[in-house]
Amino acid sequence: MLLKIKQLIIENEGHKRKITARNIFVNSANIVSISDYHGATDFLLTEKSTFSKEQFSLVKVSQGASATEIIAFGTAESIHSEINESLTNKELLHG
Repeated sequence: MLLKIKQLIIENEGHKRKITARNIFVNSANIVSISDYHGATDFLLTEKSTFSKEQFSLVKVSQGASATEIIAFGTAESIHSEINESLTNKELLHG
């Protein structure tokens, strides 16, 4: 089941950093772990970003032999709840 996640993007542009967000879709079966990530908030405060008041999680996604880390908007609990909701809705539709 695909899960929509809002991802924090940080790009180095020489002496400046560009901080943006984008929506991505991740197969929930490939999520290895989700943990709250407070380091993003601290970094965004020092960068004076408009996203500094948000909460973030680190989502590890399996890509076969390796894993990719995604900085996602929301707490680990809220993302976990979205995964459970999507699985429950799928069962209801197919059940």
